[in-house]
Amino acid sequence: MSRSCAGSDVVASDRGRLDTETVAALNNVIITAASRSLAIVGLAKNAGKTTVVNALLSDSRRRFGLTSLGLDGERIDHLTGLAKPSITPPSGTLLATTRGSLDRSGCALEELEELPFATPLGRVIIGRADETGEAVEISGPTTLAELCATVERLQDLGAEQVLVDGALNRLGSASPRVSDATVLVTGGMVGDTLDNMLETTVAALDLLLLPSVEPVTRRLLAEHTVAGGRALLFSAAGDVHKLELTTAIGEGVTVAREIQRVGADTLYVDGALTQEFVEDLVRILPARIELRLIVRDATALIFPPSLLSRVLRRGIRLEALVPLRVLALAVNPFRLPHPYPPKLFFSAVADAVGDRLPLFDVVGGFAHSPAASANPQPALAEESG
Repeated sequence: MSRSCAGSDVVASDRGRLDTETVAALNNVIITAASRSLAIVGLAKNAGKTTVVNALLSDSRRRFGLTSLGLDGERIDHLTGLAKPSITPPSGTLLATTRGSLDRSGCALEELEELPFATPLGRVIIGRADETGEAVEISGPTTLAELCATVERLQDLGAEQVLVDGALNRLGSASPRVSDATVLVTGGMVGDTLDNMLETTVAALDLLLLPSVEPVTRRLLAEHTVAGGRALLFSAAGDVHKLELTTAIGEGVTVAREIQRVGADTLYVDGALTQEFVEDLVRILPARIELRLIVRDATALIFPPSLLSRVLRRGIRLEALVPLRVLALAVNPFRLPHPYPPKLFFSAVADAVGDRLPLFDVVGGFAHSPAASANPQPALAEESG
């Protein structure tokens, strides 16, 4: 069954056409990494995430699948009053979206199957985009298990790479159970000032790029997590204490007191690490305690990136059993009431981030790789220089 499409409107963060050379450079990073499922995570509304999705979809070398964890944003931005950026999948793209989103966007779609996942916008539908190249609203399943199954089904139907539209407040799209890599998107709307935006971006990278535990620690945890313990304490003497908790949420005070009682230097939490839990640890534990706090992966951290610096200053080191692969940072100077000058903005982000990962402005035409100079150059000049 097919549907006819409606066109898209002027959008809040539409800065112009994509820069071909920069888009190619970004896509080369993704292809080199051999990613089959990629989360595109925005740090705020109007950060430019949808522009990056469209930049990736423009690469004709891959057959794409596309879905989302829930509905990402409203059609009309409540702040700007302008239409939100639209996704324009090329012909042949496999889409997993809800019946309600299909009805609202009116995108032409050859429906292939209906998944048994109910959402507030109806069942999740998988279909194939036609050659009209019109806009589509993407919304998907609401749980990680359903999202994982949706990604796998898109791959089964022929998607060589599945793009998962996400946001920092729904970081589950970047979970290693769903996506094997991530592209982070930041922009002028991420902070009230340039300094605030840079601070938030760097903190978000610190959060996503948690260091991995050493192999010996991974083996030790594997021995003790089979029984399903939600929290494990390890003392310097090698003793292991399993805390009988059904969940760690709301148990920060209890866990902090147990850490002090047994003299633990390592804490493993299986599940979400919430802001309340972390603030309780920081409040109750003595300063400079030198505690190692291990989580499954960075998507388990359910707290603002700014809290991470407080944790680190207290001597609490965060590590992950499974580190995330963040392949690139995309940059967008759009902000209200006036955008930042593109080159100045890109240079500021490059200086703040350093050589941690490649940076791209897919509209402005700037690219910076860890092996290159910190001065942004047009992508063509950088690649040829």
